[in-house]
Amino acid sequence: MLNWIPQDWNVSSPLTEGTFFWTDQLWRGGYRLQSHCAGESWRVVCPRGMRQTTGSEATCLEAFDRLAGPPPQYTPGDHIVVLLHGLLRTRRCMKPLGASLTKVGLGPVIRPDYASSRLPIRAHAAALRRLVDGLAGEPKLSFVGHSMGNIVLRHAIGDWIRDNDPRGVLKRMRRVVMLGPPNQGAAIARQLSRIGLFHLVAGDGGMELGPDWESLRPRLATPPCPFAVVAGDLTPYWANNPLIQGANDFLVSVDEAKLPGASDFVTMHIPHATLMYDARVHKYVIEFIDRDDPAAALPTLTNGTRIPTQT
Repeated sequence: MLNWIPQDWNVSSPLTEGTFFWTDQLWRGGYRLQSHCAGESWRVVCPRGMRQTTGSEATCLEAFDRLAGPPPQYTPGDHIVVLLHGLLRTRRCMKPLGASLTKVGLGPVIRPDYASSRLPIRAHAAALRRLVDGLAGEPKLSFVGHSMGNIVLRHAIGDWIRDNDPRGVLKRMRRVVMLGPPNQGAAIARQLSRIGLFHLVAGDGGMELGPDWESLRPRLATPPCPFAVVAGDLTPYWANNPLIQGANDFLVSVDEAKLPGASDFVTMHIPHATLMYDARVHKYVIEFIDRDDPAAALPTLTNGTRIPTQT
């Protein structure tokens, strides 16, 4: 991929809220250190969405440290919530959920970008690990993922386990909520992969959710903390995708979303593409993350169904 951005570009300029080609590698006080999917350019983005500098990793890391200042030393009493978007989406789609969490006092909220359709899932997992490991101190951590964002998280958890988790992230994970996760791969990706354009549009990550799933699956792990799954089910509206067997949200089936060990598994009559926008989902996420006692009553449901979880 050609990289048209000059290496010495350092003019502050506005950016869109999210991008398909840049991945957040570090986050501090709203400042983001990003790498381009081509692997040659880096940049620093400020909390107002303005590009501060572009260049080599070393140049941008120096600028990031200077602009963002010393890292805050989070304590065990702090609770950071990381929101992970899905395939062919950007951090912008998680903004309403982030606002809902912030409104009730949960956070800080981090909404990282990653080039979901340009790089394999292992690369997205590595970036997530670097971002989380870069948070100084020992804050509690919760994650909310949409679609492929959950597979990125599961890959990162597996990598932390394999690398003996030097920063102790796993023991600090408090809650995970998965929205429309293709935890068993995605039949729709297998179907569409027969079309040559699918790989071009969805990239290696899309192929890994489909025909390459069996190669990816051994790298994935289950969250080491209480986690919930919210699956979309459009059966009441006669709107299920005929390319997917069983009840589904038009892209992921209810069965594909299941993952043994979940503390709660619910279905809601919401399409896959809008799960992270729906106020009912926001309410559920807030109640699940904010539970202090894992044995406490599960979140209430509005227009949804609770399904017995798998052990």
